[in-house]
Formats: sequence, structure tokens, C-alpha cells
Amino acid sequence: MNASSNNKIFSPFTGLLLALAILFQYLLPWWSMALASAIAAFLLAGSAGGAFRIGAFINVLVWLAVAFWSHWRSEGILTTKIAGVLPLGGSAVTLFVVTLVVGGLIGGLGALSGFQIRQLIKK
Repeated sequence: MNASSNNKIFSPFTGLLLALAILFQYLLPWWSMALASAIAAFLLAGSAGGAFRIGAFINVLVWLAVAFWSHWRSEGILTTKIAGVLPLGGSAVTLFVVTLVVGGLIGGLGALSGFQIRQLIKK
């Protein structure tokens, strides 16, 4: 398998990352998403850029699902209260955007770290 095939959205790297992200998000604290991304990228990522992009994308998808689930379960009450506590003007939409940006950065940087650690060990 060449390196470019691991940078496509449907690849073993993507599948492993998605499985780990869902499992870690369910069982562990929020920061474990960086660990899931790092593990998957360490094992299967084809390039640094691909690791970052796919790590960010998968993390955004998982956090979006969790955010919507939490919003739906609380009928929007929790989302509105959190948006009111933070300096977001009480906007649930802004809270979702901030959540996804932070989640994407966590996933992307975690995956980039895992890829870079593998490159360091190879030397």
C-alpha cells in the first residue's frame, strides 16, 4: 500500500481512527481524542498533511455527533446554559462552531504528533 492511499478519506487509517475516536470518546475524557488520533496516525498515516487533515476531519465528525446528541438529550437546555456561561452571547450555534474548531485542532495535532513520532523512531 503506498503512502497516498492512506491520505484518502476511505482508508485503513481513517477506519482505525474512527473506531478509536468513538471508543475513546465513549470511555475516556475529552482529551483522549488526541491520543486516539496519535495512535492511528503512528500506525497507519501516510504523510504529515494527510494525518492532520484526516485527524481533524474525523475528530470534527465525532465531536459533532456527540454535541448534537447532548443537545438533543437535554432539549437544548445544556447547550444554551453553557453558551451563556462562556463569552458567546448565549449562542448555541457559536458554541457548536467553537467546539468543532477545538475538536478539529485536537484531532489534527494529535494525528500529526503520532505521525511525527513514527518518523522520529524510524531515524
